[in-house]
Amino acid sequence: MQRPHSPSKSVRTAALPSVLASALLWMVTLAIAQVDPSSSELTLYGMRLKDAPTAAFISAATAAGAKALDQRPDGPTNFDTRDAGVPALQRLTLIADRGSLVSAQFVIKPYGQDNEALRQLLVQKYGLPTMADGARRPFPGFAGRFAPRGSFDWDFAGGMKLIYRQPALGDATLSYTDVEKAGRLAASATTPVGTPPSKGDLGNRF
Repeated sequence: MQRPHSPSKSVRTAALPSVLASALLWMVTLAIAQVDPSSSELTLYGMRLKDAPTAAFISAATAAGAKALDQRPDGPTNFDTRDAGVPALQRLTLIADRGSLVSAQFVIKPYGQDNEALRQLLVQKYGLPTMADGARRPFPGFAGRFAPRGSFDWDFAGGMKLIYRQPALGDATLSYTDVEKAGRLAASATTPVGTPPSKGDLGNRF
């Protein structure tokens, strides 16, 4: 009676690299998912963002390659950030109050390899984001090939939050925000009675 065919030693050996690669990928993914940024400071361009002086942040952004854009004297400060060394970042808008930074919001490229590279960088540095829409839970597919729709965020020390937003319509954005200051600034804004809130209001932007 003929014995059942069994894989040869060479076939079994050839399968080992793929098995090891899968195991390594699983371990790396698990390690990334366990990164917890909530006890660390949120930084950008080498600066600690909590209570960062606006002038100092502008100097740091300019040194990194951001280029100031023309703007109205009473409007927010805007920069072209395509040459600042981070993939997918296109335009930066600063919102400040009393000389300190409230938020730094980037308009980002919403698709393609640059967008994928940016999302991978975020996960490598901060771990998986939390879904901000619906049930708040980690989103394992955030760094995948295709840009996910919705809002995703990371919490940091001092009430700072990093928010990635990919809406069905409108700009995709990445925002570094002091939640308390943003809320206080939104609350202090006065809207005439009978006038609907503008799409540019701080409370609706993030």
